[in-house]
Amino acid sequence: MQFFRWAAVFIIAALFMLASATGAERSRSVIPLTLTEDQYAGGRIYLPVRISNVMGTMRLDTGASSTRVRLAPWNKDLLALGQSLSTGASGATMRCEDVEAQNFELVADQGNNIARAKYQITRCPPGDADDLLGLDFFKGARFSLDLDRRELVFFGDAIASGRPKPFRRLGPEGNLVGVDLRFGNTAAIGLFDTGAEVSAVDQQFVRKHKALFAPVNAKAQASGVGGKRMSMQVYKIKSIDLGGGRILRDLFAISYDFGALRNALGRDVHFLIGDNLIRKFDWDFDFRAPDSPTWDAKLK
Repeated sequence: MQFFRWAAVFIIAALFMLASATGAERSRSVIPLTLTEDQYAGGRIYLPVRISNVMGTMRLDTGASSTRVRLAPWNKDLLALGQSLSTGASGATMRCEDVEAQNFELVADQGNNIARAKYQITRCPPGDADDLLGLDFFKGARFSLDLDRRELVFFGDAIASGRPKPFRRLGPEGNLVGVDLRFGNTAAIGLFDTGAEVSAVDQQFVRKHKALFAPVNAKAQASGVGGKRMSMQVYKIKSIDLGGGRILRDLFAISYDFGALRNALGRDVHFLIGDNLIRKFDWDFDFRAPDSPTWDAKLK
């Protein structure tokens, strides 16, 4: 995404600084969202971001444990902290650099901006891929996701069912989250991944449970970690159950071999909960207790 610098004037803005420890909640803050439409009722979710005096947009990606930006003139002088590898859903990796961003804000159109005074992000080589807002930004926060209204709302009223459920913590450090699912009578875990344009199912799982899926005579395009477009087989999922009566039928999903992703997240993670599933619900999330985050959803 393209960022641009504000004119050299002082701007006084109301901010709510997210902290890792749970504190008193402030007034309701509404972050406006921009949605794109893609194949199979999916797409992408973008939000406005200001980093110091630089303004732009980032793609919301809860399937990324940390925030990732591409090397660009606006971020080339950020303080370097060390090296890291960035891994995408396909298992492809690239060598990146951890850097420190100061005054990192989500820009609200109602209430306070949501900010971190100092925030470690990952800076990767230049390319065409989106800059990504990762899951760790939301540590210590309670918020709702209403895609019909195109809003991400911090510290507002709950909009889901009122029956929150615990997330599964995924990955070696537990810094990603998943949801318990049932495909027919078969249990699985789905990574909650707003960065996935379309939901995805492990090819190995499809081969083992063929009766649960109906192949579609089409291919879908999806983006890899470097922005490269990939062509993948499409299926209809006959039934997927998130629990509590949250059952969907005939949901489209792409399929590929999760490979390294399966090894990293756990062998029971067979699914990516992507944008085309997420759009069918209103969501509440609570990350105030870092060891026991919760989710809630209401079918539209």
